[in-house]
Amino acid sequence: MKISLLDVDSKIPNLALMQLSAYHKSRGDQVTLGMNEADKTYISCVFTKNRSKALGIAKMCSGEVILGGSGINYQWLPDAVQKVKPDYDLYPSIYSQGRTTTGCPRDCPFCIVPLKEGMIQKWQHPSEFYDDHFDTIMIMDNNWLAIPKWFEETIKWITDHDLKLWEGGLDARLLTKKSAKLLSEVRLEKPLKFAFDSLNDEPAVRRAIKLLKDAGVDLRHSVQFYVLVGYDTTQEQDKYRCRLLKELGTNAFVMPYVKNEWTQRIARWANKKWLFQKIDIDDYDPHYRAHRTASVPFDAEKGKSESQEDRIKD
Repeated sequence: MKISLLDVDSKIPNLALMQLSAYHKSRGDQVTLGMNEADKTYISCVFTKNRSKALGIAKMCSGEVILGGSGINYQWLPDAVQKVKPDYDLYPSIYSQGRTTTGCPRDCPFCIVPLKEGMIQKWQHPSEFYDDHFDTIMIMDNNWLAIPKWFEETIKWITDHDLKLWEGGLDARLLTKKSAKLLSEVRLEKPLKFAFDSLNDEPAVRRAIKLLKDAGVDLRHSVQFYVLVGYDTTQEQDKYRCRLLKELGTNAFVMPYVKNEWTQRIARWANKKWLFQKIDIDDYDPHYRAHRTASVPFDAEKGKSESQEDRIKD
C-alpha cells in the first residue's frame, strides 16, 4: 500500500506523522512525506488558522484521506500507533522526541489540552522514544511536573544518559526544591520554560525563580517565562509581568492570544532578549531602528518605571 503523509503547518518534526510512518513501514507499506499518488493520505494540521488550507489540500488527494491534528479535531491516533517509536528518518531530525505524560491537571480556559487529552496520566518512558543517533531529547509533555515521582524517574534517566534536554513547558506552581535541583543537573539544549499567564500566579513565579536560583540554575540564560497577553489582562498588567521578570533576573517570552497593535508590539520587544534586557517597553518604538541604551529603574511594588520625562529616542 502507498501511504502519503502531509504536514500542513508543523514548526518541528510532526510526532504523529513520524509514528504513522513507523507503523506503516513495519507493515511493509511504502511511505512518503508530501503530496503523492497514494492509496491512503494522512493530513496533519496543527493550527486552526490553517484549517481551510488543510481541507483544500484534502480535496486534491487521491484515495482515502484522513484529516487530523489540533487544527482539525481532537481525535487520537489509532491505538496501534499511539506509542510506536517515531520514524526519525521521515524528517531531517536532530533530536528524539515524545511524551512521558499526556493531559494536564489544570483547566485553563484558553487551553485545548484538557479537551484534547484529558487529565494527566503517565504515557511513555523516554527510553521508548529515544534514538541513540541523537544527543538531544525533546520532552513534549504539557505538564511534566504534575506526577512528581514519574518526573524524577524520567529526568534522572535523561541526566544519567548525558542527554541534552529540550522541554515543552513546566508549571511554576508545581516546582519544588527537589525538582529544581534535578533541573539544575541536566544539560539544556534550550532554556527551561515556565508560564506566567496571570497576575494571580505572581507568588508562585517568585517562589519558582528563587528555587531555581538557589539550585544554581542560570536565570538569565537558562530560564524563560511565557507571558500570555491579549486574553484577560490589561496593558499595564502585561508590562508589569515582563518588567518583574527582568527585575528578578530572568526572561519573558510574550505569547499573544490575539494579534493586535499592542500584543505584537510587546512581543517584538520582549522576545528579542538583548532588547528586553537593554531597554524598557515604554522606550521601545518598533518603527525606529535605534533605541535608548540606558536601562530604566523599575519599582516592583508599584509595577511601573520611574519618570519618563528624560526619555529620548536616538
